[in-house]
Amino acid sequence: MNPIALDSIAPPGVDGPREGSDQDRGDLLALLTRAGFNEAEVCRRVGIDSIYDFVSRREGRSADVVIRDALDVLIRLFMDVELLEADQVGRHLSRPEIALLQAVGLLRGSAANPRRLHAAVLLYPTEGMWIVSDLNVSPEGPAHTVLNEDAVYPAITKNTRHFLASLPDTACEDFLELCAGTGIAALRASRHAQRAWSADITERATRFARFNAWLNGRTNVLARQGDLYGAVAGQTFDRIVAHPPYMPALEQKYIFRDGGEDGEQITRGVIAGLAEHLRPGGRFYCTCMLTDRTEAPAEQRLRAMLGEQADAFDVLLVTERLFPPTEYYFRLALTGRAELNEVVRRHEVFERLGVERLVYGSIVMQRRIGGRPAFTARRQAGPRSGVAEVEWLLAWEAACASADAAMQLAGARPVVSPACRVRVGYRFEGGVRTAEDCSLTTEAPFALEARCPPWAADLIWQCDGTVPVEQLHARLRQTGAVPHALGLAEFAKLVRSLVSGGFLRLEARA
Repeated sequence: MNPIALDSIAPPGVDGPREGSDQDRGDLLALLTRAGFNEAEVCRRVGIDSIYDFVSRREGRSADVVIRDALDVLIRLFMDVELLEADQVGRHLSRPEIALLQAVGLLRGSAANPRRLHAAVLLYPTEGMWIVSDLNVSPEGPAHTVLNEDAVYPAITKNTRHFLASLPDTACEDFLELCAGTGIAALRASRHAQRAWSADITERATRFARFNAWLNGRTNVLARQGDLYGAVAGQTFDRIVAHPPYMPALEQKYIFRDGGEDGEQITRGVIAGLAEHLRPGGRFYCTCMLTDRTEAPAEQRLRAMLGEQADAFDVLLVTERLFPPTEYYFRLALTGRAELNEVVRRHEVFERLGVERLVYGSIVMQRRIGGRPAFTARRQAGPRSGVAEVEWLLAWEAACASADAAMQLAGARPVVSPACRVRVGYRFEGGVRTAEDCSLTTEAPFALEARCPPWAADLIWQCDGTVPVEQLHARLRQTGAVPHALGLAEFAKLVRSLVSGGFLRLEARA
């Protein structure tokens, strides 16, 4: 292609992306498609397995200096955030394509050197779409980077991947994403939701979310600005999700990141509004940081955040990582990402609040239908814990919440899970070996360790999927393994707990 004329390079213009016409959108998609600017091709070109593993050249990715084609141009401009010579870009993109990128606010001419072009935003393929967010570094280099308070956070970070992976791809009528930023969750949900809303407190994030909806042709996605539910006042939804700002902050610096002194300020507001905005039978999903405190663990504190309607909701917390709070920030200080005096101040805050651990993980709350009691559960994620495992646990705990749930297991045939591991401790007295303690561990469906009465090992050995619970009870009482005073109801409760923990599974009745 011919080099472009220097007088055709637009100077820096309006800050952020701008929606164009239907023709503009079609031409832009044609450019991205022609270049092969999709997840598979970008990953192949830079040698990674997932777009979430992307590392820019300035962050250490080795790459050819020579730009070979339009795909290289787009990666170097919009993901590596490099300044490129205008003529170099013009060898692989046409003049109309460059003009279009400038017209919709994605590309700029350098103010310092008009012979160069650079990205005005990050643009990347993810989740089968193209998403724009704010630059995370200046094209002139890290020393020139200034991140605004209302910066729009990228949607290809590891914690965004975890958030999206926790959301089910199932049909719903009305979907709401709070603290939406780019609107990535609402955009993805628009494939199976009749209507999807993205809501954010900043005008900038709302503008980016609208552009992303326009770019991807998601006409059933509406981006609204407002403080949490203020953006959708009076509306109700059958699914609400949030990836709120959750980092403990001594002072507010970035809206996308800082969640008050304990990190829970925004999360509390989101949860407090569920009683008004989540329909019966609806679900709420959230990825954030919480705190275990001397007063109560995180899962109990989540229930308290629901307020007067707490009994109307089931609460599940799936933890990913636990951090000693002061130690976490001390490690940041050792790597130069925090000041030592900041560590001291944070320690004082955590001490005052009674914070024992920082808890990073996912929350699921569902609004009950019917008269059964609500349940509260907490699990540690295992290597294969995902949406299917969460769905199973929610269904199981709901079924077990009724008063006679344990006795309903009498005819069930438990089988030991392949992931279950049993450890039994013995003592020896007078040449007699006696089981003293028993512990069970598993990594599926969740990572869990449980201490059980010694006779639980005898129960586990006999759970082969052929013997009903009531017969197991009778057999173990007859052999003396189970105390004679332990009735069927209490025995069935133990079996229920072992199934809930993933140590046993239930086979269908004959």
